[in-house]
Amino acid sequence: MILTGTYERNLDAKGRLSLPAPVRKGLSEHVYVLPALDADALYVFSDESFEKWVLGLFEKRGGFDARKREDQELMRRLTSLAVPMDIDGAARIGLPVELREKKHLTREVTVVGNFDHLEIWDRATWEQASSQASDEDLANIFFS
Repeated sequence: MILTGTYERNLDAKGRLSLPAPVRKGLSEHVYVLPALDADALYVFSDESFEKWVLGLFEKRGGFDARKREDQELMRRLTSLAVPMDIDGAARIGLPVELREKKHLTREVTVVGNFDHLEIWDRATWEQASSQASDEDLANIFFS
């Protein structure tokens, strides 16, 4: 399932995020949460999507080669950043305080579907980032 949409949510006092119903169907019972590498947000991947995403990073290199130190280092770093989590019966995931602090997440967050994963942004940061990207900018990227 492709994950799409933008959803405003509030973290509860324990730092748990209630997943939006439309995207919950696209996730398994277990997810991986890690700091985004390209944004001030957290990534949330299903089991299958996380594996595909990580292995996809090695495609231009001809695939993961355990005999290459560079490949081992990249794999080690990526997997050490990922926190496995279970989705509870109320369709929530607990976001570790270290990850919330690292990406400046407070109570108000925005959950954004990004094809194979979700992104969790601080709401004000998301609003600022999305307001700076115009339709013309998107069209220029699309047609370049």
